[in-house]
Amino acid sequence: MIKAIIFDFGNVICHFTNQILVEKIAKISRKCEEKIFDLIYRQTDVVEKYESGLISSVEFYQKISKLCGINIPYFELKRIYSEDKFTPVKGMEELVKKLKRNYKIGLLSNTSEWDWDYMVKSAPYINGFESITKSYEARAMKPKTKIFEDAVVKLGLKPEECVFTDDVKEYVAAAKSFGLRAYVFTTTDKLMKDLEKLGLKS
Repeated sequence: MIKAIIFDFGNVICHFTNQILVEKIAKISRKCEEKIFDLIYRQTDVVEKYESGLISSVEFYQKISKLCGINIPYFELKRIYSEDKFTPVKGMEELVKKLKRNYKIGLLSNTSEWDWDYMVKSAPYINGFESITKSYEARAMKPKTKIFEDAVVKLGLKPEECVFTDDVKEYVAAAKSFGLRAYVFTTTDKLMKDLEKLGLKS
């Protein structure tokens, strides 16, 4: 019997993009956008370490500043990094509110302390979820088992009592291996159909 639905955040609750961040830092650093993207996301694991809780926000600020060759205040870089990243996915807030009538709702996201502040601003209703699992607090990122364990423990349920949805196929496969019912998210309508196949009601 399904008792909870656990949602990913990026491209499920809200669409997200890193392109705006890259554009802004490129202007400040006077480097091309492709170079900035490579420095942050391809040539280093600094973002992965930050989202895994292995380095602090201050350390992340220092490392990004050095990598990109920029010298701007801490809170300015935080704003540039996160403020324009998220836009709500159409229909998701309404669906979640309906599901909350009959099921526990959880959030499971690979994220950072900086991004989290703006995620809440972009989708304030996530504050009403019964459980919230953030990778930087769990010290593990999807697809590691530890992050899925954190989510179900917080809900007080067994894996088979939960449904998980994520836009990344690899993470959905990992969730299934852990014992969750899991579906790849593409649209709100498709998710509703997937849940209906399990007999869930919204």
